[in-house]
Amino acid sequence: MPTPPFSDGPDSGKHMNKIPAAAAALLLAACGFHLKGTQPYDKLPFKNWNIQGGQLQQPLENALRRADGAPVPAAQAQAVLKVEEADTQKDVLTITRAALVADYLLVLKVRAQAYRNGEPLGGPMEVEVRRQLEYADSEVLGKQEEEETIRREMRRDAADQLVRRLAFLPR
Repeated sequence: MPTPPFSDGPDSGKHMNKIPAAAAALLLAACGFHLKGTQPYDKLPFKNWNIQGGQLQQPLENALRRADGAPVPAAQAQAVLKVEEADTQKDVLTITRAALVADYLLVLKVRAQAYRNGEPLGGPMEVEVRRQLEYADSEVLGKQEEEETIRREMRRDAADQLVRRLAFLPR
């Protein structure tokens, strides 16, 4: 007696269609799905940039390198990225019934402008990054270190966003 195609018999695997892992990955990529951090930047309008980043100098240079750009001295630059303003805030987000701080909201607001030959390229770019910081009076030293780690991550995130926006500037 023949076995039905979807039975639990010993030959049941022969009749089922299985999608190989490579085909599944190809299908996901075809629909636009990318893991975070794997999406390549769009092509930057210029390769050599002079960065005037203040507290965002190092994160901006690193983000520019990841986008196949090159941070260079002003004399060699094709364009300039200047951070005109970078404000940080720390606000109380929630308090407990005992009137103790439970969470803070950390905010980094950055305004930058790209220039070519002293003329602005496009409009000013504004980025705002927000993070929540849980707080406990019993862990003050650890929370200070955690806050600095979060602030470093926020600067890196803001720098990545600014460099991604450079790809959309006029050439």
